[in-house]
Amino acid sequence: MRNLKLLVAAVFLLTAKNSISQEETTFSLKASAELVSSYIWRGSPAYTFNGGQTALAPNFQPTLGFVFGGLEVGAWGSTDFSGVYQELDLYAAYSFKGLTATFTDYYWDAGWASKPYFKYKNETTGHIMEGSIGYTFTKIPLKVTVATMMYGADKKYSEDENVTPESNYSTYIELGYAFEVSDYNFDAFLGMTPADGYYGDGYGNVTGFGVVNIGLTGYKTIEFSEKLKTTLRSSLIFNPQQEKAYLVLGISL
Repeated sequence: MRNLKLLVAAVFLLTAKNSISQEETTFSLKASAELVSSYIWRGSPAYTFNGGQTALAPNFQPTLGFVFGGLEVGAWGSTDFSGVYQELDLYAAYSFKGLTATFTDYYWDAGWASKPYFKYKNETTGHIMEGSIGYTFTKIPLKVTVATMMYGADKKYSEDENVTPESNYSTYIELGYAFEVSDYNFDAFLGMTPADGYYGDGYGNVTGFGVVNIGLTGYKTIEFSEKLKTTLRSSLIFNPQQEKAYLVLGISL
């Protein structure tokens, strides 16, 4: 854990130094929120519990970020309206010429008090640490993202309770393509995982490559006045490995 803290501190120092050295460095506050009809992340649903049964539910998702040049540090959250499912993710991202490196501390729980927030021991923590790299091409609107869970609750499944759980290093790879039709913007996406893990089968011992998130998102900005506007998004999502399909509506606030 000490080595992980040193690595994170080094990343922060390097990114901060690079952003300060830019000739035109600006500081801004990023505050936003979105209401979604259901919460689907990388092809996997976030379930709540209703009468002992798992179910999809609307979620409220706020963001608070601080942007300084190419560096953004912030928090993102999600909660259903019953308060059963809650998530709080801290992140730090640095962007430079189409390349974005992100470190994320995920913490989600369907029983919020079952795993204390400030417990970071690798074997028992509810947190998951992830590193990701994304690159957006300049000549074509194509983005490639690779993300790997490196520490925490992402563990290999084992029926033997006496065996110390090993990190699974669940990895997600996504290709995204943005395009415009009339007054609408669209994002097409194809998400994959190279091996068994969190995505697709959810540690169900399905080995090898799998397509876990494929679909299309459409955006429409509605302006009520010069100072008041909102963005609607609708996403059609398929998870071939889970044999599931979702249609999600999002409204920015």
